[in-house]
Amino acid sequence: MSVELSDTKLNNNVRVISESQPYSKSVSLGIWIKVGSRDERESHWGCSHFLEHLLFKGTEKRNAEEISATIENRGGYINAYTDRDMTAYHIRVLDRDFEVAYDVLQDIIQNSVLREPDIENERQVVLEEIKQLEDDPSSLIHELSMENTWRGSSLAHPISGTLESMKKITPDQVCGFYEEFYGNSELVVVAAGAVDHQKFVGLVEDSVHRYDAKVIKNRSTPVHRGGLNFSPRETGQVHLSISTRGLPYGHKDTPALAILSSYLGVGGSSRLFQEVRERRGLVYAIYTHNMSLEDTGVMGVYAGTSKQNVAQVVDITLDELEKVKSGLSEAALEEVKHKTVGSLILRAESNQQRMSQLGTSTLRLGRPQTLDEVVDRLMLVSNEDVARVSSELFNKESLSITALGMSEREAEGLASKLDH
Repeated sequence: MSVELSDTKLNNNVRVISESQPYSKSVSLGIWIKVGSRDERESHWGCSHFLEHLLFKGTEKRNAEEISATIENRGGYINAYTDRDMTAYHIRVLDRDFEVAYDVLQDIIQNSVLREPDIENERQVVLEEIKQLEDDPSSLIHELSMENTWRGSSLAHPISGTLESMKKITPDQVCGFYEEFYGNSELVVVAAGAVDHQKFVGLVEDSVHRYDAKVIKNRSTPVHRGGLNFSPRETGQVHLSISTRGLPYGHKDTPALAILSSYLGVGGSSRLFQEVRERRGLVYAIYTHNMSLEDTGVMGVYAGTSKQNVAQVVDITLDELEKVKSGLSEAALEEVKHKTVGSLILRAESNQQRMSQLGTSTLRLGRPQTLDEVVDRLMLVSNEDVARVSSELFNKESLSITALGMSEREAEGLASKLDH
């Protein structure tokens, strides 16, 4: 029984993507909308994330409790998330509950009522979420790093907005944002698992006939900025992010960058984990993170350490970034390929993961990627690719260091590490 990927584009430009897995007894389905925090004007910071919350508060035929209960009382799961370039709403249910799950999903996207009392109530919820983020330095450092790396662009502000921006957003602005983006943006409807594609297409055609999907044209690619940024708030550790320019989602070298990221900082066997934690005991956590958007990307190294060890952690990290410019040994390259591909395939056994990957690739690449395609591209990465990509990206001109829990005075001397 083979997996079958299908892709249908409706007359209104809505994409219907499915990956049929005949062995599955469940189905994961989602609606992906090409709108995120980068599409917000400064007066609307946090609006896309705010809307993600509000769409669960009620539609013309279901209140908030009924939206959740319709799925959860069948043993299912419903959730959503906002990214810098997209918003996704997704459900996982047993195969027999596919139609009712899809009806709930399309209902909240198209028919949310956005009542003012709900807006004001959920505003308080989002404000608490922002406070929670600010109380979690290991998460906050990633937002601060994006602000530093992409400062001056629409990608720099936090996805959730700020306490100030969330207090100022008006109900009219929320409703206007919904009307502007939720009837016209690129829309991808995805299902993976026990799904019949033609039946799925029929459901979508019947429900989104009023939709008019259009391409967002006002996005501008940000300039990647190197440099230092320090936030001197009181924390138990200094939380570090050492970031460099990444690659767009569809770039030919994204597989090589994925291999580099895996080698340097994914898992306990990775180079940085072994050098910084296991051999020297300087950190509890250190890892790489790699984000690729449609037109840009960023790769970073996170570490949490004490103030007296910051300089040493930075030195070791920069040294390891420099070493990979010479490539890896053939044995190391084959090991990290096996590791990266193995992790990918194991995750892909979850139809929820496959749904997520299909939705993301369709919006960022313009088409869904098969698992075999991704695996094949990873296996073709050569040592020459590793050396070339690391030499192009890991240069001091594009490096930025962001530190939470450390003042500029305490960080004196770090600037010299980025001199070139």
